[in-house]
Amino acid sequence: MTLLESVGALLLAVLVLGGSAFMIKKGIESYKVINAQQNLSTFRLDLKSACKGQPDFTGLTTAIAVSNKIVPDGMLKSGGTVRNVWNGDVTVAAGTDPTTFTITENGVPEYACLKMATFQAESWESITVNGVEITQGSGMVAAITEQLAESNTIVFTSN
Repeated sequence: MTLLESVGALLLAVLVLGGSAFMIKKGIESYKVINAQQNLSTFRLDLKSACKGQPDFTGLTTAIAVSNKIVPDGMLKSGGTVRNVWNGDVTVAAGTDPTTFTITENGVPEYACLKMATFQAESWESITVNGVEITQGSGMVAAITEQLAESNTIVFTSN
């Protein structure tokens, strides 16, 4: 094998390894989004179930959710902190309308923000991305895209 052939083989090997690493990274990112969506859905349903029979969500806090074991295992960290899969803080609170509550996800990376904000969009009272309420339905993707940053905060409001 000549020197040129050896260099060519090495370049090909680097390209294959680089492509494999890229695909692995994409797979991990995809897994994180799916896991975060499942945690969000579980958290919401468990909060609603825990408060069933109550007239509203007045007084609901993250601390109450933690002490009553409402937080999904995948979100609960040592010391009772609640974090998403990207290690951003997650909080829960009564909404401005006491018949609603909010789940706030901080530190959502740009690649995941759109997927998270549109997850079960029709089932939320409202969705806010980086402080801007997103009108649900037609044009939602464009509205979210206009708000994207490297690290994002999404507020989901439920009843």
